[in-house]
Amino acid sequence: MHLKRNSRDGIPALLRTAPLILLLASGCSRQTPSREYAARVGSVELTQDALARAGDSLGIARGRSRALVDEWVVSELLYQEAQRRGLTDADQFRSRLEAARKQLAIEELLQTEVYGDSGGVREQDASSFFGANISQFTLKEEVVRASYALFSERDAANLFRSRILRGASWDEALRQIRSDSLNGRFVRSAASGQYFTQATLYPEELWKLARTLGKDEVSFAVKTSAGYYVIIVHGVKHAGEAPDFDYVKNSVRDRLMIEQRRARYNKFVADLRSRHSVDVAPGNADTASAPGD
Repeated sequence: MHLKRNSRDGIPALLRTAPLILLLASGCSRQTPSREYAARVGSVELTQDALARAGDSLGIARGRSRALVDEWVVSELLYQEAQRRGLTDADQFRSRLEAARKQLAIEELLQTEVYGDSGGVREQDASSFFGANISQFTLKEEVVRASYALFSERDAANLFRSRILRGASWDEALRQIRSDSLNGRFVRSAASGQYFTQATLYPEELWKLARTLGKDEVSFAVKTSAGYYVIIVHGVKHAGEAPDFDYVKNSVRDRLMIEQRRARYNKFVADLRSRHSVDVAPGNADTASAPGD
């Protein structure tokens, strides 16, 4: 793990990251020194368990967390020096600490009441939402739904194509060629019933070929720099048209999830208002400057 340094002042970026400090702070101890610590600054210890938990949270392999230890040592040295100078007792520090405490408490509350697991969005609900708001999902570019298979040898590609022409489904023909002891090794990659735009279907000649094929028409084996492609187009949607639901399904679910969370948030806040006395003084609330400014 390499420490990133700020290009302006050379301070390690990790030292500026509050989550890292919070992860490691939970493992600090001022009790009697033990053998189970990873580092110690004065009477404060960083326990091995806390270091392991922090490493797991950040995706750092066991035995490679020395950088975390170094950062903890530096942050603890700075914190203890701030304490020695009385900075942690200053009114401004206490105000900032209380503001941070309040924000963390609010985030924890909202995670429980608003953002927590609510069972997700049912596909039926997503489909209904899409149908009622279909104009909001109009395509801005052409989208092709297609299947393709890439082979390293022309004969294997032609064999695959011939099986489809004789009546095998795409997936069935793909299973057959992959299980073929002679030709299966020539299959490089494949996709079944996926959606592509010009930017995602490459090489370029593959997109051009897809645009010339009729619906469910199987192409010839086309030679490209990557190998031999066989492609079949299941449908095309043009810019300005409504997309297939499957193409925008994830976006619809995200949109619906946001709306559901917004509704839960508004209801939760309304419930809180109904249980508490809230008094806003319009004249004072509209004052732009503090007394004496």
